[in-house]
Amino acid sequence: MRKKNLWLRVWAFIFLAMLGLALWAIPRLPELERSFLEQQLNRSAQEYFAGSLRIDNVVLNRHLKVRLGFLTGKLQTRQGPVPLEIKSLESLDPLSFFLTRKPVRFVFEGLRPQGSSRLGISGAFIMSVGKASGFEFNANFGSTDLEDLQWLDPKNLGGVTGAMKGSLTFRQTAGQEPELHIDLEAPQPGGNIQARFFDLFLPYLPTAVQKEKVQNIAQTQQLIQYQKASFKADLLKSDRIKILLQIFIPDYNLKLTLNADLRTDQKDAFSQIARILGLIA
Repeated sequence: MRKKNLWLRVWAFIFLAMLGLALWAIPRLPELERSFLEQQLNRSAQEYFAGSLRIDNVVLNRHLKVRLGFLTGKLQTRQGPVPLEIKSLESLDPLSFFLTRKPVRFVFEGLRPQGSSRLGISGAFIMSVGKASGFEFNANFGSTDLEDLQWLDPKNLGGVTGAMKGSLTFRQTAGQEPELHIDLEAPQPGGNIQARFFDLFLPYLPTAVQKEKVQNIAQTQQLIQYQKASFKADLLKSDRIKILLQIFIPDYNLKLTLNADLRTDQKDAFSQIARILGLIA
């Protein structure tokens, strides 16, 4: 009898302890989820954001689908930290898929520099774990402006403007070469760009007449109006990217084309390419 009473007391204690833990934890679940995800994101993105990622709130529903509201962070670039924000990010699949090695799809909207008046970049990405781990990212630039990209190179892009559209796709699968494709356009009526930016074209111009025109533009040290521009980039191998940049300046009746290959010293996929483009420090 005493033994039975002892076990009843033990089970009663365990029950009360679990009830107490539940009563303490349930009101704090959103904060615990937010803190945990924030730590995981900062750990995986340490190279790019140096622990600066912050999540405003997290909602995990009964289907184990997560929604992050207002994510901020400081991207570490060659020019210094750049404050960025994402309005929202959510999973279309339950996070439990990670445990069964199934891909998990995410969508996001409002990726932009903090303080921007535009809607920003929207898109989606897919993450897979295990032996067939991989990452696929797709972005839509239809609600952006070149003004939001000044941080890439403030010296040469300061004052640049022009509504932008286009897309970016990046894909990396374990054991395979990464894939990157960028297709952006600033259509008519165009906008403004720094005159010194045109120095980039000088080594690639075929005729002395074009070089003289571009030198005259670059020496004005002012903003030049362009009518339309386009930028394309393709990752041919993990250590080589091909770039095509075109821009039309009506005041000089000049259409410039920059066609070049960028190479890295080692095969390190996107991080090395990003450093060349000035995206990260």
